[in-house]
Amino acid sequence: MERGNIKINIEEGKTPVVEATLTNNGLWLTVNEMARLLGCFVQTVNAHLRSIFREHLLWETECSVCHRYIAKGIEKQTVFYNLEVLISVSYRIATFEAGIFRQFVHSALRENLKKKKTSGAKIVWKYLPVQSRYWLN
Repeated sequence: MERGNIKINIEEGKTPVVEATLTNNGLWLTVNEMARLLGCFVQTVNAHLRSIFREHLLWETECSVCHRYIAKGIEKQTVFYNLEVLISVSYRIATFEAGIFRQFVHSALRENLKKKKTSGAKIVWKYLPVQSRYWLN
């Protein structure tokens, strides 16, 4: 499974840098990877995930993938969550790293909107009720 990669580089005296590589326009992370990226405990991420799914802000079946594998003769599984989940969780966590990630998301959105505006393309938000998603054209 191609998952993409993201990390936040924080060096003293320098501006923090977020490096992200999307694979097939997506990014898939485990709960442990999200906690490490956002600078919090795994239990914190799990609590926010339960809350997000319980409140139906996102649907777990649409934004997670369960990967089953066999290691040393024992069947194991790992759950991966997509970029949409990472963004949602980041807005619920008050750590320095989560703030840096949110700024990264905002700047990426602004850059995308500027490119669309300068290319003369009309910016339209469409709501797709079947998938419960907003898409930017």
